[in-house]
Amino acid sequence: MAAQDSETFRTMESLLETWLAGARLAEALHVVQLVKSELNRRGVVLSWSVSQLEVKSRCRAGEPRPKI
Repeated sequence: MAAQDSETFRTMESLLETWLAGARLAEALHVVQLVKSELNRRGVVLSWSVSQLEVKSRCRAGEPRPKI
């Protein structure tokens, strides 16, 4: 059962990572807020913050990150 849970988590993690790589900030914040609300409902406190930095070069999901 633990191996199945671990595989399910890795699949969800991969999907979320791919989606976040192409998401706009507002979309990502909305998802984090939904997760925070669900965790709070279950008695878990999630503390998070957002910092927006100037990006000199952009990349799309699936593209290699630019070298800085």
